[in-house]
Amino acid sequence: MAFVIRFAKAVRNNWKKSTVFGSALAYGVSYSNEKYEIKQLMRYYCTEASRYGDVKINLNQRPPKVLVLLNPAANRKSSEEDFHDYCEPILHLAGFEVDLVKTDSEGHARRYVEELATLPDALIVGGGDGTLSEAVSGMKRRQDGAQCPIGVLPLGRTNTLAMKLFSAEGSSYSDLEHVRTMANAAYAVIAGKKEKTDIMRIEVLPSAADETPPEKPVYAVGALQWGAFRDILALRDKYWYTASLRDYTAFLFNAFDGKHTWSCKAKIAYTEPCSGCSNCYKDMDDQWTAAKKAEQQPRRWWSVFVPRAKTAAKTDYSKIINEKCSVRHEIEVEPSELVIKTGNVAVEEQEGAQGTDSTKLYVVVGEQVDSSFGFIGGSWGRVRGRKYFDCPAKDSISVRTVELLPERLKVEETDPELYYSIDNEAYEVRPVRITVVPKAVEIFTF
Repeated sequence: MAFVIRFAKAVRNNWKKSTVFGSALAYGVSYSNEKYEIKQLMRYYCTEASRYGDVKINLNQRPPKVLVLLNPAANRKSSEEDFHDYCEPILHLAGFEVDLVKTDSEGHARRYVEELATLPDALIVGGGDGTLSEAVSGMKRRQDGAQCPIGVLPLGRTNTLAMKLFSAEGSSYSDLEHVRTMANAAYAVIAGKKEKTDIMRIEVLPSAADETPPEKPVYAVGALQWGAFRDILALRDKYWYTASLRDYTAFLFNAFDGKHTWSCKAKIAYTEPCSGCSNCYKDMDDQWTAAKKAEQQPRRWWSVFVPRAKTAAKTDYSKIINEKCSVRHEIEVEPSELVIKTGNVAVEEQEGAQGTDSTKLYVVVGEQVDSSFGFIGGSWGRVRGRKYFDCPAKDSISVRTVELLPERLKVEETDPELYYSIDNEAYEVRPVRITVVPKAVEIFTF
């Protein structure tokens, strides 16, 4: 009893030191508990993966071969460590033959996949949205038209599609949940369940003055974003000294100047969504090309765990007539932000479109910024909720194709740099045509 009294007096007389010590102790206990839960979680996933690796195969069979495209610079250079700690063990224990290729520059993943002689059984992308966009672009640009399923490991700073597929709904963002999401993504590859995913094809519109051949299209899984929010968010690494608050600091320090794109003045020409007809059947047929090739491939030993997918009868879109499909609509807009996104990230719009057969893009025309303080508050809310593409909308339009014709372009060397973000990668602002390509790539999912 005397010890308790002396201890209470010591705490009262040294309350500042006691507060610091108590806070440090509480943090240490919380940190240790989370590390223990992460180890237990990985033990569970590794045990489940071993069930696949323990299956005996015949001499004439080979283990599945997967190619991992890893961006070591993703998520402030922590992606490589995360892959080796939380994803690679699951793949190896499942008996996979894993080839690892580290990207070393912008566009490396796109060139590598495009020029690869033979695609593996599966392509696994370890990085963020930008690395995934590069891999998909490389696959869609291949001369032989070959495709393979794609696994998405959320190892980047922004992982819009992966978080939607593998993150627990409503879960708080913590180290434990981040590890769970990475493990889910790796386990989805060995489980083998796949779904066809819509993408969008982005082509630069040629001008009469162009003397060079047209550029190859870029493909995106998420969105094209243009405006002040995108411009300021791209500056966050400039404020590295604020650590985890760098995103918020960027908006606080840059919301009061006129250096960014506060007016996205442009003409938008679009066509309405279509479920498939003679006008757009080439885009619709992309979903059948991969399915036909997949049927010709021999089934591997691990496929005994995966039920055969039923292949729908092919529709001859060339014989379907839809007069509205080619009707062109034009509008002029001048918002502070413009977003063109696929259904992969358009959650709210998708919920309102349940039961429709049309695959579509969503053109979100943002509002004008009335107050810098209001802009900061709204931007902080989007960053906190990791909802980078959910801008305050003045109008939203469902489209099949859209041509974006900005009024302001960089012409002279002295003109300011203007950029879009396509799946969070910067591209120069130019007139572009964007087309939805339905069910174009297979993604591993739950």
